[in-house]
Amino acid sequence: MCSDQESIVGQLKAAREAAGLSQRALSAMTGLQQGQLSKIESGLVDPRLSSVLEMARALELEPVLVPRRSLLAVRALLGLDADAGRPAYRLDDDDDEAEDEGDA
Repeated sequence: MCSDQESIVGQLKAAREAAGLSQRALSAMTGLQQGQLSKIESGLVDPRLSSVLEMARALELEPVLVPRRSLLAVRALLGLDADAGRPAYRLDDDDDEAEDEGDA
């Protein structure tokens, strides 16, 4: 399984656990067999897109495609990067205010 796929499956598993759901409970919500969920979460099978969508939506998640050039900004907005303390954007006026404060 590629690292992007592992990341998605890992996030789904973490969301399931955070929601306090067993694989059996998620199975009942999605119609996927518990054994299939186990294999997906263990990385033993490549999940079908429809399975990933079913799992995500049952966990109140919505998979979206993000343009690659916007990915860093989106990750920062979601707090997924180590530099999450830094703003994902900067207004041009911020430079002027910093200069004005330095002059005082």
